Amino acid sequence: MLMLHSATRLIKPYARAAAPSLRVDTMHDLRLNMQDIARSGHVTRWHSVRCARSQTLAEHHYLVAMIARELMRRILGDSLPAETRLRVLEYALTHDAPELLMGDLPSPLKRRIAEVAGEADPLARIEREIAPEIAELKTALQGSALAFIVKLADLMDGCLFIREEGIGRHAAAVAEKSEAAFHDKIAEARMRFAELDWSQAEDLYARMRGDTGADNRLLFEESP
Repeated sequence: MLMLHSATRLIKPYARAAAPSLRVDTMHDLRLNMQDIARSGHVTRWHSVRCARSQTLAEHHYLVAMIARELMRRILGDSLPAETRLRVLEYALTHDAPELLMGDLPSPLKRRIAEVAGEADPLARIEREIAPEIAELKTALQGSALAFIVKLADLMDGCLFIREEGIGRHAAAVAEKSEAAFHDKIAEARMRFAELDWSQAEDLYARMRGDTGADNRLLFEESP
């Protein structure tokens, strides 16, 4: 169980609960397994946007985890127990794993399904059934500053990828909407956890975009 001092308001107690399994017959259990994880290096994302290359799910998970790790360091410092950091990184490394079976549905479609279905959202139900451990991690983080950190990392990776790899007017429009969603999430985080320095997320994004700081690739190439 994850425990933090209540004053930090960062995470809920984490406890495992039994989840129903999605079965197509009496012989097959469709919960994610390591055979599915092995395919994350070639399952791709951004299907509805023209891009110069495909982004794999493994690439996305890795970058979200690395960004979340840096945001935890910048925003929360050394206040988090190691176990909590590991749980956050575990969630960042697996948060979209249901896509290994479901595919990467466009965000507008997922939002529309959620609006129409309400609490009976079939996508959320399927995600819980095929990946109950990930659903438990998400529930444990829900409403916490850590949940905002992971979501900001998720949005940041999306912004960086589509800005770098997107092609054409539609991709440019998607990039603008993605950045707007990123800044909206920062504003929401500031409202919920005003005591934390959320400008660190903006600073990190500017650094990763190359707007600030030196480019090590160029420095290395120029070095004698």
